[in-house]
Amino acid sequence: MAEIVRVKGVSKSFGRIKALRNVDLTITRGRVVGLVGPNGAGKTTLIKIILGILSRDSGYVELNGRDPFKDPEARVGVGVVFERPNLPEAIPVRKLLEQVAGIHGSSRSDVEWAIEVSGLKGFEWRRFNQLSAGLKQRAAIAHALVARPNFVIADEPTSNLDPVERVRILELISRLNRDEGVTFLFSSHVLPEVLRVADELVIINNGSITSRGPPEEVIGGFKHARIRSSNPLELARLLSYMGFEARVEGLNVKVEVDGPPGVSRLFKALASMAGEGIVVYGVDLVEPGVEEVLRGAE
Repeated sequence: MAEIVRVKGVSKSFGRIKALRNVDLTITRGRVVGLVGPNGAGKTTLIKIILGILSRDSGYVELNGRDPFKDPEARVGVGVVFERPNLPEAIPVRKLLEQVAGIHGSSRSDVEWAIEVSGLKGFEWRRFNQLSAGLKQRAAIAHALVARPNFVIADEPTSNLDPVERVRILELISRLNRDEGVTFLFSSHVLPEVLRVADELVIINNGSITSRGPPEEVIGGFKHARIRSSNPLELARLLSYMGFEARVEGLNVKVEVDGPPGVSRLFKALASMAGEGIVVYGVDLVEPGVEEVLRGAE
């Protein structure tokens, strides 16, 4: 498969803070790549450098075969969804999409498609400030899609959404990849969400990529999980009902797993609970001596 992103030896500092440390990353067309790490790990900095809106201190970046910081043509065919959408509030969303379509040379049918596929149908004539948080995110996705991109970068796209809307956004990403062939780089600090849609996992912490590969390889070999949730008692009860050995430990739920199959089954179970109103704040996969998946190798 052709590479759409190539990052080699990229480092970035802000004063004394080293945001990225010698990062290497490639993304091939047709994939959904999940970029996972805690807040402050370097996810957004890496995304901004890939897009060319932030300079790097060292290393090489290629987007669509061009250096994005030096050549704006590198961003042709690339859509972006940021964590907190900030679209113009004074005009109906549809009017905004039509203006964006005019800039990119897109057609009216492209506008209709973006509205339909993003789930914005029926709300497109509202102004941005009249939309709920979930609909604002859908408007941002429609904004990213109106030029018919082949690559979309989504930085924490489910942040600040309710559980049901989070699931809908994840399903939309999966559908766009499956039905339209759109490549995604999707960042999050919530591992179960990423595992729901990603076919490749990249773990970043303290500015370094500590692990990458198929999800089942990256998360394999762990014996139990520690889950932080909005309702530990109810989560433990539901997991026990589903056949897991789960118990509450303080504010967490500890669940026994058995390597990759058990971890995969657990994350599928957690994803299915989003509609039950249970919010998962984070999952640590634990093995004696390491908590490497989310915290990174020392």
